[in-house]
Amino acid sequence: MASRPRATPARARADRGCAAGAKVFVRLRHITDSSSYSTPGGSSPARPTVPHVSALDGLRGTAALGVAVGHVWLYVKGDGAAPDGRLLNGLLGEGRLGMPLFFVLSGFLIFRPFAAAALDGRAQPRLWPYALRRGARIVPAYWLVILASALLLAFLEHPAAQPASEVMSYLVFLQNYREGTHGGIDPPTWSVAVEVSFYVAVPLLGLAAARACRRLRRPAARRRVLAAVCLLIAALGCWLIGQGTLHGWPGTTTDTLPVRMGSFGAGMLVAVLTHGRRLTVGPATALAAAGVALVATETAARIYGLGPEAWRQALIDTPVTIGFAMVIGAIVAGRPVGAVIMERGPLQRFGAYSYGLYLVHYPVIKVLRSFEAFPRDPALAVLVVVGISLALAMLLWRFVERPAIAWAHRRTPSRRTATRPAYAKAASGD
Repeated sequence: MASRPRATPARARADRGCAAGAKVFVRLRHITDSSSYSTPGGSSPARPTVPHVSALDGLRGTAALGVAVGHVWLYVKGDGAAPDGRLLNGLLGEGRLGMPLFFVLSGFLIFRPFAAAALDGRAQPRLWPYALRRGARIVPAYWLVILASALLLAFLEHPAAQPASEVMSYLVFLQNYREGTHGGIDPPTWSVAVEVSFYVAVPLLGLAAARACRRLRRPAARRRVLAAVCLLIAALGCWLIGQGTLHGWPGTTTDTLPVRMGSFGAGMLVAVLTHGRRLTVGPATALAAAGVALVATETAARIYGLGPEAWRQALIDTPVTIGFAMVIGAIVAGRPVGAVIMERGPLQRFGAYSYGLYLVHYPVIKVLRSFEAFPRDPALAVLVVVGISLALAMLLWRFVERPAIAWAHRRTPSRRTATRPAYAKAASGD
């Protein structure tokens, strides 16, 4: 058997050079396979640490459906057609809770990549892809519905019609700041204006988070600092909305980002606390159950008038915000029992149509009532409004939202999102 050739210093250096070259190649391959968020100056991109969670789509669909049913029920009660039963009327009227759920979801989903970058000590997501994708997700459908609703209301000579000079306020998301435009044309879109304000604030919050964590070497220390900041934001926002309700602040004050920041802050806190963590089925189920219990407690207090009214007003939406945050945290960090209801089936699919459903259901109500076609039967009213709205939302998704999302993703390519269905990307906030 031939003896192995003796290694020389030159050969050893060559072997070390080949090994180093192989490591560089592996590193470059890892970089090219990473997410779309690259660091300034050409440094290595961020790792894909924000996977899609299908159950959140179901939560989004549930929130949109709840808001739509709640608004239908307001008119049913106004017509004196609501059936007897305090619990039934109260539960249907509490569809408004879809709004804080939307805000908590947005706080989590939008802040999640920024929190992950700060916690991992990486550069923040690039501003251009973030802005383009957010704009493509929100603006085209919103502009179409606002313009179509404004024209239709003017044609019908509806009392809610706005002069052409005021429409621009809605198109640039400034309707909440003036009495003359607040709650006009398509009233639920006040929340879209608040969402857009949050989208603008998130990169600044991400930058602040990165600077706060820059000198902290331990991941646990970074998490504690970010969690404390998010908790402070959430607590301040919850206090402000409580004060606004208690003292009757006008909508031009309460329907703004600072006052509504409690729910967003709770979602941001979930993004920080769940990053890189997993829960087994038992703890995840217990956490979700506790969150549902909090939501049920505030709902029951509102329906049955439990406790002093001043307390209910001062704490409005605070228990449900905490509860929704706990449910989202349980779903993201684990897989609680019952999560399959949100992961599959109609509620999960509604996640893609939730934005369109939210935008169009109120104009549908106005048009039906203008033609005296709003059903007197409560169940039929819900079915007709939700059915028509869902059909329009599906068309909006097919011909406006999905093409706009695809256009934005083509200009900000990401291998991480290439394997996800288009409706899943839209529903989860991409």
